Amino acid sequence: MAYVTVRNAHQLGRIGELIAEAVFEECGFKCARVTQVGFDLIVFDDEGESYRAEVKACSASERKAGHRYKFMTSMGSKSKRMYTEKDTDLMVFVALDLRRIVVKCVTNVTQKRTTLRAEEFDEPEATQIRRAISEVKKRR
Repeated sequence: MAYVTVRNAHQLGRIGELIAEAVFEECGFKCARVTQVGFDLIVFDDEGESYRAEVKACSASERKAGHRYKFMTSMGSKSKRMYTEKDTDLMVFVALDLRRIVVKCVTNVTQKRTTLRAEEFDEPEATQIRRAISEVKKRR
């Protein structure tokens, strides 16, 4: 299966990371962008616990008909493998045109490609973040 290469992917990825970081900060979490294989942000809760977050961004031009956003949720250039809890704790999906995120525990992402409906970005982000972190805490 051929994977489509997105022009300006590096720049779009950075924009996605900045939006995700801003949302986490706005929701009361501290976070830092990092250069690390498997995750892009480290998020800290009020108790000082840290969580690794992998950010995936999708531009409006990549959005498919029916207001669906498609994200590559695997790693590797040739042979793709799923992200696991060894790589990251949270998967953060950014709809760049909406400037909104969806946050999931990595164990809830079960495909190499993840498709999200536009309506999924309507749920309050703080609620999603707390739910995903709660799932990570249960796993630990």
